[in-house]
Amino acid sequence: MTFTPLGRSASANPDETLLDVARRAGAPLGNSCGAIGICARCRVRVVNGAENLSPATTIELRVSGERGFNGDERLACQAIVCGDTEITTTYW
Repeated sequence: MTFTPLGRSASANPDETLLDVARRAGAPLGNSCGAIGICARCRVRVVNGAENLSPATTIELRVSGERGFNGDERLACQAIVCGDTEITTTYW
C-alpha cells in the first residue's frame, strides 16, 4: 500500500481497511465518525490497484452518491485492502 505523494507505504494485514493501513504508515487521513462511513472525511482517490480493494459497502455507495464521488474515489474506512494499492487525497 503506497500513499502518494507522501512517499509512505505499509503492508496491509488481513481484513484491514485503507484507514487502518494509513494510520500505521503515518499518512494523515481525516476521520470524525469513528470509521462508520458517514462523515466522508476519509475520502481518498485510488491511483492504482482499485481491483485490490473490497467492493464498495452499502454505506459507501450511499455516501459516495450523496456527495458526488468520482469513480476512482473511496471511503478509506470502508475499503478493505486485498493487495497492492496506491492512494492519494486532495490535501496531501
